[in-house]
Amino acid sequence: MKLDGNLIKGLLFGVVLGIILSSAVVYLADMRACPQRNFVNEARVTPVFNDGFFPVVHGALRNADKSIHMIVFELKYYKKYPGSKMNLLVEDIINASRRGVDVKIIVDQYSKENNAFDLLLGEGVDIVYDSEIVTTHAKIAIIDGRVVVLGSTNYSYYGLEKNNEVNVLIDSKDTAVFYELYFKEMWDWLHEGV
Repeated sequence: MKLDGNLIKGLLFGVVLGIILSSAVVYLADMRACPQRNFVNEARVTPVFNDGFFPVVHGALRNADKSIHMIVFELKYYKKYPGSKMNLLVEDIINASRRGVDVKIIVDQYSKENNAFDLLLGEGVDIVYDSEIVTTHAKIAIIDGRVVVLGSTNYSYYGLEKNNEVNVLIDSKDTAVFYELYFKEMWDWLHEGV
């Protein structure tokens, strides 16, 4: 069977066009999910489940020496349970602020019962509520511009001690920069006109 030259050219053109269009679709899909390059290759990622969250965050907060920037849905403090895991994390935040660490926290306004907001504010921690027009459901801590802890765990008794939760600790300066930009954008927006 003899193939016509125009048929071969048409097939090659179709293959090349298919490759170009496929590459464009993959690129655009990746950009929609994450507008910055993905830094997984250089990052050290540690999965953190359920009650493993407390020791990871407790250690990271206690070892912070430059910055702690957090965005959280809940940040609880239980006066009746001074030695609780949640209260220990709040104390870690206060102690970091006292040792000169740049601590900034954005917390949702949804849950004000047992909220640590007033305690932290009274201790000099730079903490703000998010806007009433949006729900901040994020749970992220960016520590020293390098360590990022994010996932499903709320900073509450149930989040730390009762729920099934999934989180990751990411040790990566490049990844931390990405989340710091997100934090800064929210922080600046909340402080416009103040």
